[in-house]
Amino acid sequence: MAPTANELYQEGKRHFDSKHYVRAEQCFLKLVRMGSHYADVLNMLGIIYHMEEKFNNAIECFQEALKINPRYTEAVLNLAVLYNDLGKYPQAKALYEGLQQNKKVKNEIDPILKGKIANRHAELGDTYRGVGQYGSAIEEYKKALQLCPNFVDIHTKLGIAYRENNQKELSVKELSQTVKSAPEYLPARIQLGLSYYTQKAVPKALKEWDEVLKRDPKNSAAQMYLGLCQPNGKK
Repeated sequence: MAPTANELYQEGKRHFDSKHYVRAEQCFLKLVRMGSHYADVLNMLGIIYHMEEKFNNAIECFQEALKINPRYTEAVLNLAVLYNDLGKYPQAKALYEGLQQNKKVKNEIDPILKGKIANRHAELGDTYRGVGQYGSAIEEYKKALQLCPNFVDIHTKLGIAYRENNQKELSVKELSQTVKSAPEYLPARIQLGLSYYTQKAVPKALKEWDEVLKRDPKNSAAQMYLGLCQPNGKK
């Protein structure tokens, strides 16, 4: 028996949430062919096409989602991010301004909206990292930080992406600056230790992890990394 529209939707959503995008795309395309036009399905298809660099298809999906639901904020943001990636800045700006509640300031994006857009870029960066496209992930994190340069979690993700892309010196530089600007943000310190470790700068790595434990004695990640480097205990 052929699956129902609801079954295809649920299966596609599970695959999408699990980052199995090829399978998700197959389910969603079957739904569209069946005549089931759901705004969120088209939005998810647009995200998949964006990742696959099928930009025209992605634009069409986001626009179709917005025809169905003109107030679909997520689809607006995703389309704006895509326009921004393609260098279509006037179109992106028009979408940003359309979302702003305060129309008095037209040359500046509302700070709350700016944060949402930055997080969209970061989420796309996470997705690229998850499938090993580190260069694309780095570009998305940079775009996020252009909007919100004080987001230390995204700086940390950028440092990780540099390391995973074998750009170890850039990773150390990015994470060192993050630790300096936000010394209490321990995930950055832990990742800086890992980047030092990949450079075989073990004493520097141990120093960072020791500092984490001074600030948070129960930090399991720092305990684990120190244990791996010093199986017989601390210095």
